[in-house]
Amino acid sequence: GGGGGGGNMATVAAGASLEAVYKAVVAGQGQVMETPDQLAVQCQVAVQGNVAKVMMRYQNKSSFNVDNFSVSIGAAPALNMQMQPAQPQIMPGAFCMQQLQFQVKDYFGEPPKVTLRYSRSGQQVAHDTWLPISLTKFFQPVTCSKEQYFNVWGKISGAPNEVTKVFKGKKAIVKAEVEQCVLGAKYSVLQGVDKPENVVGAAKVNLGQGDVYCVIRLEMEPAQQAYKLTVKTSNANVTEATRSILMNLLG
Repeated sequence: GGGGGGGNMATVAAGASLEAVYKAVVAGQGQVMETPDQLAVQCQVAVQGNVAKVMMRYQNKSSFNVDNFSVSIGAAPALNMQMQPAQPQIMPGAFCMQQLQFQVKDYFGEPPKVTLRYSRSGQQVAHDTWLPISLTKFFQPVTCSKEQYFNVWGKISGAPNEVTKVFKGKKAIVKAEVEQCVLGAKYSVLQGVDKPENVVGAAKVNLGQGDVYCVIRLEMEPAQQAYKLTVKTSNANVTEATRSILMNLLG
């Protein structure tokens, strides 16, 4: 994945839930959060191999100084992090940049949590959000034959590496839109592998411990706006990350 421009930015409210952040940022490269007191946060992510480079941009859109500004990242044992300190003051109308780098050394569930702390007119302020670094950012889509797909499918059976979920979507089911969601989660969309009314895909991820192969199948009931999602991978965290991303994109 490369940089990506501002066109695929998403707006996420301050303190947004993990689900909202997932839904807004999984298919894009970045995230914009604006706090109620007009501190705008832009996040640009570029992934290469198992390293995510993150450029943060903080803009003070208010007419008051942002003082004692600091940024902290919550504990994330699966990630080696390097972080430049943020500059301590942002004048009205001004912005500052901060570079973060994450090397992923293990499979992880939740993305890193970021806390912004500063003072505004003598008042201490803190805001939490999530960095858009999900496990699926490190996936690579895989194009494979019907035999290869079902070979992986047949080898993986039962929890926690296999999960099946039935859930309702919030809008009418359009197959082309479902396929775009699957592509957004870094899976391929495979044609001629399964029944034409289903959507199936494959991906792989390697964080230094060998390839983990992943297959999905989405069965759809448009009349009920319902999905049956089956995820099979050889790593329970990868299975859970895929389930979470797809249910949030489709649900």
